[in-house]
Amino acid sequence: MVEPTESEPRAELDRFVAAVRAILAEAERDPELVKSAPHLAPRRRLDETRAARQPVLRWTPA
Repeated sequence: MVEPTESEPRAELDRFVAAVRAILAEAERDPELVKSAPHLAPRRRLDETRAARQPVLRWTPA
């Protein structure tokens, strides 16, 4: 569920609704495409379960 702020203009909300509808149409056509998203991010899917079970608690320079 998404709750926009009162300061969001109507045009921005309409763009958001159009984007969500496009994602819904993609999900209906090809569910695996949406399940495997994101596709262009530097990291595909973060393993949140592993991060919670094996946290790295110190910073190491890259």
